[in-house]
Amino acid sequence: MIEFAKQVSEKWNISASLSELICDGFQKGDTPYYLAEYRPEVAVELPIAVVWEIFDFLKGMEELVSKKKRVLNALKKANLLVPSLEKRVNLSSDAFDLDDMLLPLRPNPRSRGQLAAKKGLDPLADLIARQEEQSRTIEELAEEYIGRDPSLKTVGDVLQGVKDVLAERLAYDDTIRSMVRDFAYEDGYFEVTPKNRQDPRFSQYVQKELRLSELTKEEILILLAAEEDKSIRCKLGVQIFRITEVLRHHFIQNPDFSGFDLLCEIIDDSWQRLLEPIIERDVKIRLLQEAWDWIASRIVPEIEKKFAEEEKRGSLCIVDASPVKQMLFLVVSGHGDLLGATSEKCAADGTIGSYDRIRQFFLRHRPSEIIVVDNENAAEAEAVLARIVAPPSETEPSTPISRSVTDPADRNPCDSEWVMKKFETLLDADMRKLYGIALMCLKPISLIPCIGVDFYSVHPLQRAVQRDRFAAIIDRILTDAALHKGVMVRDIVDSPVARMSCMTGEVLQSVRTLDGQEPIVSKNGLLKVPGMTEVMFRNIAGFIMTPAGEDIRDRSLVHPDHYGWLDEAGEQISVSLDTLMTDPEMLRSFATDDFVRKIYIEKKLIPQLRASIRPSGPSVQKSKRKLKLAELKEGSIISGKVTNITPFGVFININAVCDGLVHISQLADEYVESPEQVVALHDKVDVRILKVDSKKRRISLSMKNLGKRAPRVRPSQGQLNTLAEHFKNR
Repeated sequence: MIEFAKQVSEKWNISASLSELICDGFQKGDTPYYLAEYRPEVAVELPIAVVWEIFDFLKGMEELVSKKKRVLNALKKANLLVPSLEKRVNLSSDAFDLDDMLLPLRPNPRSRGQLAAKKGLDPLADLIARQEEQSRTIEELAEEYIGRDPSLKTVGDVLQGVKDVLAERLAYDDTIRSMVRDFAYEDGYFEVTPKNRQDPRFSQYVQKELRLSELTKEEILILLAAEEDKSIRCKLGVQIFRITEVLRHHFIQNPDFSGFDLLCEIIDDSWQRLLEPIIERDVKIRLLQEAWDWIASRIVPEIEKKFAEEEKRGSLCIVDASPVKQMLFLVVSGHGDLLGATSEKCAADGTIGSYDRIRQFFLRHRPSEIIVVDNENAAEAEAVLARIVAPPSETEPSTPISRSVTDPADRNPCDSEWVMKKFETLLDADMRKLYGIALMCLKPISLIPCIGVDFYSVHPLQRAVQRDRFAAIIDRILTDAALHKGVMVRDIVDSPVARMSCMTGEVLQSVRTLDGQEPIVSKNGLLKVPGMTEVMFRNIAGFIMTPAGEDIRDRSLVHPDHYGWLDEAGEQISVSLDTLMTDPEMLRSFATDDFVRKIYIEKKLIPQLRASIRPSGPSVQKSKRKLKLAELKEGSIISGKVTNITPFGVFININAVCDGLVHISQLADEYVESPEQVVALHDKVDVRILKVDSKKRRISLSMKNLGKRAPRVRPSQGQLNTLAEHFKNR
């Protein structure tokens, strides 16, 4: 795919090197998730939506490979394959261009033109195509061919056969097809005929010439989607006199030729019978692709923004008083997950029996919003809710209550197969319907893969997009969001990683099996999984988290390729890895001349560290193996805990086989009178390893020259007494 790097660079206005990197990644099997998150050159320049656009383009080019092979083979068989034409085929990104080259090489043997050629009419067709004046008329020349085939009985039969031959030659000319296609795209129009003339959706388009250049991308998508559903017929029209003028200008070389009228008939026949249907198909495909590219660029960022808002949305309680003598209460999360449901009988006056029980229900779930189903009993339900959710004091905000407002075009998701199957035994029919209304009010994006795209709309342009394409957009957004939360090794089979194109079900099962036998405690441990390729590991390693990892970087979203960056940053700003993981903002002070690395640290690496799993239990601590003295690196900065304080220094547990000593002279950059001025028992501190003596089992540590993490020296008791005495004697 590297051959398309130049086209990618021009189409998306990116540098040649970046374009080559993405094309190379596509060819190697990398995913947009990996490139947009862990390849710094890509991550600092492009959002993942643009990387997906480039991948979709390259996938389309990949699908053209088989067609290119057919074109090259056909050219080779026809002895027409020359280096310039071969290069044109290999670099072509236009399926129409390839079709134009292939069509004349593989004509339909049963077409009218081919059947006429078999009757021996090619010489006469060649003669007329040259448009040279003859001593005899066209009719006299045609008389010689009468009887050469049983079907050639008259001059009219012969001339009709010649017209068929030349009409096909004209239609199969790749220059003609390209020229006419561009003309129809620029000057064409649609004529819309609804299947149901009373359909109000298309009344504004009926009996009008809708110029393609004046239609919006949204209108084009709506019209072509409706045609695909067979709701309407969109016929492509052009001004006949202009299209024939274009064809005549190209085809007729001698206007004074005696067969001029015959040539005009050939042009008309070629357009109406052969060119027009093909051009209509090609123009619609081009319009649809352009409209899709435009609408995708609008939909993706807006849905990403809406999904980010959904992540922060609180729970919703929906209330329905429509069932006879009963009030239904149902609470869902901002993502549409069912949190709780209950019901209460109503008295004759519309009140409910147990306010306390419903209050407990509300206190348990604490919805941030309440919606009452808009029906004849809505007012009674609101009166009941006013008593239940009234705040205990004027200073506390009350939970907002509103009535349900849904789009008439939406369908209740309670009819979906997913809802029926998931809640068949958990909720009765009334509660399932209420759950569906809750989803229609919330319109959660995260449930679309489960429910489908046909029930509610999460974007104004959704219904103008093909279902499978819109579903793909949602799937990509949700997968990317889930990956940024991290994937635990034990959950890998059912995780978003399973949807990566580079992964296979067999390898995922192998990961689970190996982790079950002996827990995988590092990202690099994935390399031991049978079947795990370099491409697979590269693409998933960053998103995998190992809660029991000895290396704290394995408990983060940092990719193993960037572990060295953290070591380098720690050494430069004089902090331990533990401290960096605890306070990722310290990375902002890392100085580097590499602009790409600097931006990547700000944009990606710091958020990756924020997503780390923090040690929260004995299982993590227990898994940390004591380091041997030979494994300690002199000069490195690590974290430790103060275990003992003596007059001559401080002992620090650095998770080695023995504690290290920070001599009092190494406790701070300034003079220290007593260790208590710097540390207290059980303090967590950063230290630098000065020297490791394996024979004497001694570790010498220092807390000097730690930059921003340098310890603060508190006044000693003697200094405080001297200061107090000074002020006392004044």
